[in-house]
Amino acid sequence: MNPPARSEGHPARLNVVTTVLVARRYFLDGASKSEIAQELGVSRFKVARLLDAARRDGIVRIEIGAPPEIDLELSGELAARHGLMDALVVRTIDGPEEFKREQLGRTCAELLTQTLEADDVLGISWGRTLHSMVGHLSKLPGCTVVQIVGSVPTLELDVNSMELVRRVADCAAGPVYPLYVPLLVDSPEMAAALRSDPHVHKTIAMFDRLTKAVVGIGAWTASGSTVRAALPEVIAAELDAAGAVADICSTVLDASGAEIRAAGLPGRFIAISPDQLRAVPDVTAIAGGAAKAPAILAALRSGLIHRLITDEEAARLLLAA
Repeated sequence: MNPPARSEGHPARLNVVTTVLVARRYFLDGASKSEIAQELGVSRFKVARLLDAARRDGIVRIEIGAPPEIDLELSGELAARHGLMDALVVRTIDGPEEFKREQLGRTCAELLTQTLEADDVLGISWGRTLHSMVGHLSKLPGCTVVQIVGSVPTLELDVNSMELVRRVADCAAGPVYPLYVPLLVDSPEMAAALRSDPHVHKTIAMFDRLTKAVVGIGAWTASGSTVRAALPEVIAAELDAAGAVADICSTVLDASGAEIRAAGLPGRFIAISPDQLRAVPDVTAIAGGAAKAPAILAALRSGLIHRLITDEEAARLLLAA
């Protein structure tokens, strides 16, 4: 009796089944190529070839789904134009400014959750959008949190730099270094005396150890900058005349991104210096809206920031500038 004829398709079908098994173990179960090779009694290179075939033959189809609220095209263009490590352009929904800040804050919270490590030293400045961010934080790696600007005067009792740092530190449950002093004092001599206080000095000494920072950007107007609002009008007018358009962590910038120094003002601030901020490897700025576009552009030109979270309105103006 002649042996039964073998189906020509049998080896091909078996190979497909093996390919599917390998793909499931690798992409769904998270098994390594070496583990799969040991399970099947084949070489690691055979597993790699089967995975390549799975993608080539359509057994595995990989889709990269961007979050719908992020405009990837604008984000990539903005990052490339200004040499940023990253830019996230948020598609904000029309509504009150507070609502738009919430959307930017949520994106910043997600970025921090994804990028922070337990050994990071995170500097936090001040800003209403940053306060919106902390409402979307849940749990962070147990990193060190440092307040990098003194307390900012505000009529909103729950919106201040110390409360912001406290809430971020609660999410990280790591060491925290608060700054129990005002951002602006009456004289450089008073500022120097406060900086020499042991508790204040302990926090200021951490500025040189920061690995990451998140900062706000102030637009140099009476309503857009808490720093400007806190200054005597004669000094504010002097900075206006010098071309001030923005402030970051109390550093006042002109349209080119250069620091403006007037009336001994830098010596009266208790905050991270521009040189210290520039030395931080990863600084994320968060700001949006058409009114802030000139301030954001100045911040980008200053070299102080590496990542930007903004909205479509500001992004289009920044690209058109």
